[in-house]
Amino acid sequence: MRGLRFALLVSVVALTACSSVSNQPDPSPLPVIESKVQPKLVWKNEIGSETEFRFQPVFSGDLVAVVGGKSQVALLDRNSGQTKWKITLPQEVAGGVGVGSGLLAVGSLKGDVTALDVSNGKIVWTVKASSEVISAPVVANDLVIVRSNDGKVTAFSASTGTMKWIYQRQQPPLQLRNYAAPIVAEGIVYVGQAAGRLSALAVDDGRVLWEAPIALPRGASELERVTDIVAPPVVHADMVCAVAFQGRIACINTKNGSLIWTRDVSSWSGLAIDERYVYVSDVKGHISAFERNTGRSVWKQEKLAYRFVSGPAVLGNQVVVGDLEGYLHYLDPEDGSLVGRLATDGSRIYLAPQSNGSQAVVQTSKGGLYLLGAQ
Repeated sequence: MRGLRFALLVSVVALTACSSVSNQPDPSPLPVIESKVQPKLVWKNEIGSETEFRFQPVFSGDLVAVVGGKSQVALLDRNSGQTKWKITLPQEVAGGVGVGSGLLAVGSLKGDVTALDVSNGKIVWTVKASSEVISAPVVANDLVIVRSNDGKVTAFSASTGTMKWIYQRQQPPLQLRNYAAPIVAEGIVYVGQAAGRLSALAVDDGRVLWEAPIALPRGASELERVTDIVAPPVVHADMVCAVAFQGRIACINTKNGSLIWTRDVSSWSGLAIDERYVYVSDVKGHISAFERNTGRSVWKQEKLAYRFVSGPAVLGNQVVVGDLEGYLHYLDPEDGSLVGRLATDGSRIYLAPQSNGSQAVVQTSKGGLYLLGAQ
């Protein structure tokens, strides 16, 4: 138990060191831009209050599922932003939200995984994961798939909460707290791991299909050798891409786990992908674009340096990122130039806007919700 406490403590310290303003140069001033795009705000709402946890709303057809501070969970109408229902759970929600199979699933610091009926918000079942759940559950293939902070991935039956399978691999002694949810695509669960590994699991039974090294630990000290994948991977056609802190970005063949290309990039914010490019926000607040098939560098935008830029999202014909002051910045995907800006409530946007291509929803650390439309 003492070793576990130490590992968790070091994990928190490491993450704090990575995200503390005092350990970074001063944020760049808000850049002057030539506004070529007028951001389209469809509606705004709010949930809960300011929280230390990182929440990302989720689209589900004509609905938006959200969680906020003080254990609040809500379902909103995507078209109007009006709240359909809103409840407060008995345990503090820490792991974001997943939606599917008529359920809304959340996790907690105590390892509780709770499934709610989407139609009315009533609790369907609650089960225990192996440790705290700080990443969002994923609901797919009639399963609720949860990544707990000990690195285990557990699949529960969506209808009953019965455990169907569990996956685990040995964890390094020093790691960052991982807020990244698994990604499910074409019957495969992709999980970013500590020590720079990307695992591909069969969604039905959790068996390992392949594992690939996204980054290799380097350096003399344990801290220097931390190369965790702490942002969700992205999938397009037969390619999955992931990025590691103090590591690199890599794109992998989904069929066999073979490496397609890599570039040296350190990120805890994450990636986005479209037909042509892979976009990444790095630890310095720079946003870069790489050619999807070859990894060729296309552009780098450095004017938002050290503004704690969120992961990128592709919204219509623009790329959108948030920052520490709650601004949403619009970039031209052709050259990375800043073409538009939208202010929210002034609080930090930790996670990338959740985009379905034509709309994106973003949540601030104060619980502000903003639905954006494409131009």
